[in-house]
Amino acid sequence: MVTTSSFVDGKPQASLCLSDRGLNYGHGVFETMRLCAGQLPLWTYHCQRLGAGAQKLGIALDLPRLETYLQQALEAFPADGMVKLLLTAGVGPRGYRQQGQSPSYVLQYFPPVLPATTALAVVRLQLCEYALPHNAQLAGIKHLNRLDQVLAAAQLDTGFDGLMLDVEGNVIEALSSNIFLFDGQSWLTPELTLCGVAGVMRRLLCEDIIPATGQQVAIKSIDLASLINATEVFVCNSVRGIQPVSELAGRAHWLTESSQPGAVETKKVIDQLAQAYPCFAA
Repeated sequence: MVTTSSFVDGKPQASLCLSDRGLNYGHGVFETMRLCAGQLPLWTYHCQRLGAGAQKLGIALDLPRLETYLQQALEAFPADGMVKLLLTAGVGPRGYRQQGQSPSYVLQYFPPVLPATTALAVVRLQLCEYALPHNAQLAGIKHLNRLDQVLAAAQLDTGFDGLMLDVEGNVIEALSSNIFLFDGQSWLTPELTLCGVAGVMRRLLCEDIIPATGQQVAIKSIDLASLINATEVFVCNSVRGIQPVSELAGRAHWLTESSQPGAVETKKVIDQLAQAYPCFAA
């Protein structure tokens, strides 16, 4: 039973101080994590990305403290669901310059999402008019400023996820997930050196899961035409796992396991992920 659904710096609390730099400047990073049987199966990957993002933003992550707070929270939360971890630069005086503040650690619980890899968990994409700007300094990390996604989401029709391109027209990601395409011979996923979020599930699939199926992943610039001409497409994140994509509205349709046989390579990846991490099984 839930005793509290949120902690701030190890204390049951549901709000941040008004002078927190995360609230005022978006100065922080976050992770959204699948919780299964009281465990965070991808914690090692989340922790590594959190540390890399904190270092880029000049936030002094105290890992032993975080792990203490995390264990405390997991004991209070239900066994299954989603945990959101926010690490901000902490409370400080007005002004952009950081002045040695101690970070703030926020942990929140949310109820479970629907199963990630069922045949019916198919995504329909719509091309966002909003284009992601380039910023090599922030590319890849999951920082707190998500205004790009907010503006893009406002353009979407009901029932669609957003496909986001950069200012040069390259495919980058979906609204809250990474994207993979199969070109008939191999898997491709967009390069994220100038913008986009390098997802934890993306890393796991590239380094472990897809190679275990006998395929490799090429990380490269991908134009819209290459996506449209792909034979299979899926999106992924660390909460929902892998979701096949059925269409890009008005531009392309792809075979999925739920529509008709044909998404052979996608099914191999889904099955391999479920074998390695049963929490992502249907």
